[in-house]
Amino acid sequence: MNVRTGPSTSFKSLGKLSERASDELVAVDAAEGEDGKTWFLVLSERTGEGWIRGDFLRFEGMDNHLWRFITLVRRDIGVTPAMAVTRLGQPEKTQSRSFRPEDRPDEVTETELLYPGGTVVFWVLKDRAFLVSADFTGGISGFGKVTFGTDVDDVEKTLGPPHGVRNRVWTYHSGMSRIHIRFGMDTRVDRLILERDPY
Repeated sequence: MNVRTGPSTSFKSLGKLSERASDELVAVDAAEGEDGKTWFLVLSERTGEGWIRGDFLRFEGMDNHLWRFITLVRRDIGVTPAMAVTRLGQPEKTQSRSFRPEDRPDEVTETELLYPGGTVVFWVLKDRAFLVSADFTGGISGFGKVTFGTDVDDVEKTLGPPHGVRNRVWTYHSGMSRIHIRFGMDTRVDRLILERDPY
């Protein structure tokens, strides 16, 4: 199926996603197209940001508040290095290295964007990019509704009780993603980390 620049087949195609392959997309908006169908603005690791007709999509994790939270973090950061630059601004420095992971047949380029107060890391494969991690102590407002300076009680109201606690760090996990929230001595958020398994 085509990912398009607008919510209609009359808009230019940005690229195609295979119906046989399963792609995890982040839906960020919806609109009714000229065809009367609902189209969704999605973030794709293969084609970037574009529109797909809703009947080609299957929505998962909508009843899981932590999954929705992680999806919003990915929306705010972006799912490719170019999206991260658009959303977060130009990094102070970009570092890249190539390597071949043990369990992958192809080489991966790891691209790290360094910002004041944090870093964002992507793995760039031959046909897509993948957000692997984001680690911030400032420089952005926070991750979704969990902002820097949020107190322990408000984090628990937003995300529920943590799945693990160690040295003032609360850990939440959903599928292949983890959120780590560190609290300062004043019990307020002072570090936020998103980690995603790249497979």
